[in-house]
Amino acid sequence: MTDADRLPATLFPLGDDLGSVSLVQHVGDDKMIVNAARVSFGGDNLAPLDGKDERLIRYLLRHHHGSPFEHNLITFKVVCPIFVDRQMVRHRVGVSKNEISGRYVEMQERNFTPPRFRKQAPSNRQASVEDDGTLDQEAAARVWEGAWRAAYGAYQELLALGVTREQARGVLPQSLYTESYYTFNVRSLLHFLGLRDHEGAQFETRQFARAMGELAEPLFPVTFREWRALHAGE
Repeated sequence: MTDADRLPATLFPLGDDLGSVSLVQHVGDDKMIVNAARVSFGGDNLAPLDGKDERLIRYLLRHHHGSPFEHNLITFKVVCPIFVDRQMVRHRVGVSKNEISGRYVEMQERNFTPPRFRKQAPSNRQASVEDDGTLDQEAAARVWEGAWRAAYGAYQELLALGVTREQARGVLPQSLYTESYYTFNVRSLLHFLGLRDHEGAQFETRQFARAMGELAEPLFPVTFREWRALHAGE
């Protein structure tokens, strides 16, 4: 049994049993990456991956020869808060996406509530810092719940009045869960992970990126090992 055979099908990045990342399908492996590089010289082959192949993968990553990493695919089903999805969808180069449509279906009452609220970073407009004890966690939780329940209630009222789904969805909060299929090649996935599994990324988005990397790594173990070694300490 390979590492890929033991791979968990689904991970729950936010620990709430709602948000999830599932591995749907994949095509290719480390050897395919090597063969895509070697075909330039007519050197592709069916031999098992060996040390020379691993050194080639290291060389390709170190010198930014990206195209050999594009001849594969990894498809995930991602169920995440809308605000997380909107950060993920910005990285569309080499990525295909299809999302559930609020025009066609009624959006479910699935909402993310932070287990703990963070404070705004004093020196970075887009970052947050852990609460130092001065933030009223209970009050923040009450405001959050009141807001999303009121918004979802308004959505239900609009539908009951006969308003079309495509308009009624306009009042839904960004904390509501959406779901999408994302298909990456390894090059686009590593680019995405470099940006979103990073200290500068929003915590919730980072957890989803990390889960996607965890599911993909056993499928391309040498590539991920060399990529992580190359970026260690960044």
